[in-house]
Amino acid sequence: MKDHFLLRLTLAALLFAAMTAASAPAQTIAAEDDTWTTGSGTQVDFSNFGNINLGQLLGSPPTSTVINFAGTPLSSSLGQADTLVARGSVTVSDSFSATLSLKGLSLGSSPDLTLQDGRVYHITVTLATQGGGGQMDFTRTTSDSGTFNSSFVVTPIFTLTNVNNSNDGPYSINCLTDTTKSCSFTMHGSGNWVLTSSTGFDPQSQGIPTVPSGVTVGSYTTVGRPRYGGMQVGCNHTSCGQNDELHGIIGQAAGHNVSPPNDCASSASPSPSPSPSPSPTSGTTKQATTSTSSASFTTQTDTLCAIAVAN
Repeated sequence: MKDHFLLRLTLAALLFAAMTAASAPAQTIAAEDDTWTTGSGTQVDFSNFGNINLGQLLGSPPTSTVINFAGTPLSSSLGQADTLVARGSVTVSDSFSATLSLKGLSLGSSPDLTLQDGRVYHITVTLATQGGGGQMDFTRTTSDSGTFNSSFVVTPIFTLTNVNNSNDGPYSINCLTDTTKSCSFTMHGSGNWVLTSSTGFDPQSQGIPTVPSGVTVGSYTTVGRPRYGGMQVGCNHTSCGQNDELHGIIGQAAGHNVSPPNDCASSASPSPSPSPSPSPTSGTTKQATTSTSSASFTTQTDTLCAIAVAN
């Protein structure tokens, strides 16, 4: 009699669990855009970046091959964002994936490149193509959050403009069309994600504004990212930390230092990091690699924070 009673309880529990699972519909998240700002410390060592030779290109060696870069806004409609990533639609489950594509990139040298003959060049970094593919793989660890790993291709254009002589140049290094330069690379990253809702995680609690739809960046028009009903990468339920869906954007080293993110609530340009190489926050990591060069990227940070236009 006792065994029969326990069997009935077990069957009832299994039936209840099955009904509960069946009644919880799979949540589909439409395609969204993520916008980013580049923090202080993003550097390229051009002495070891693909097959780029600045001295050969410009006719005089640089005083230093290590150049610092800072972000410049892609569009007034996207606030301070200098980087735009399109993320494909997903159906949330225990394990799922989304396509990624880098759609916008706008960086400038700060300070500029100085040659040994005294000439000074401003270097900008933009995209050679908006079609660089990639993927983000998600794992769900709670009902509405989890972790991710990502990778995608970055193919930049470096444009060098003489700041004192408009008749000199400009010079362009296109990593798509000039395959001898071998300067395209793949970014790898990992971090946290959380679904957004009016009763759960609110991005604006971390100073993260929505991304507007209908903004044209190159040949791409943003689909946007709403305040609620979507997914926020780089955050858990309580905080947002240093995420790399992307950054180290022009680095290609197998290893580099990571500094903590700047204030997510700030709409101004990122401020310098307080220390050179503390541990990353929010359990996020990042790595950039190519098949043609060794470590050339020394330090970089990003604010995460999808800096765009607040509601």
